[in-house]
Formats: sequence, structure tokens, C-alpha cells
Amino acid sequence: MNYDNLPHKDIFCIDMKCFYASCIAMLEGLDVLKDPIAVINNFEQPGSIVLAASPVMKGKFKIKTGNRRYVHVF
Repeated sequence: MNYDNLPHKDIFCIDMKCFYASCIAMLEGLDVLKDPIAVINNFEQPGSIVLAASPVMKGKFKIKTGNRRYVHVF
């Protein structure tokens, strides 16, 4: 295939894996790869959703993005 006739443009890619957890880790001085972090929509409402979870939260505590807060004890 000849790629010379195809349009040329720059593409910017961002890895969004646990993006919000990474932002909180940076703001709080935590390590997203070592500290258990869960970002929850509204901590006061039991039905709130986990928006992001660090790899430790996912692996050790089985917390997944989209889980409801009332399913887990924080």
C-alpha cells in the first residue's frame, strides 16, 4: 500500500487508565501505583459511583470503576 497520498497529521494520544485517580494522587502527594485510591462521585450518598480506582484498589480490594459505594465499606 502506498501511504504517500494519504493525509498527514499529528495525533496526540493520552492514556486514560485511572486518570482521575492519578490526578488525585498528584494533588495529595500519593503514589497511584502503591496507594489504594478510589475517586467517588459523592461520598455522602450510598448510591454514588466509583469514578476511578487505582491499580491497588482494583487488585487488592476488588473495587472497579462503576461500582456503587454501598457495595464496599470505605
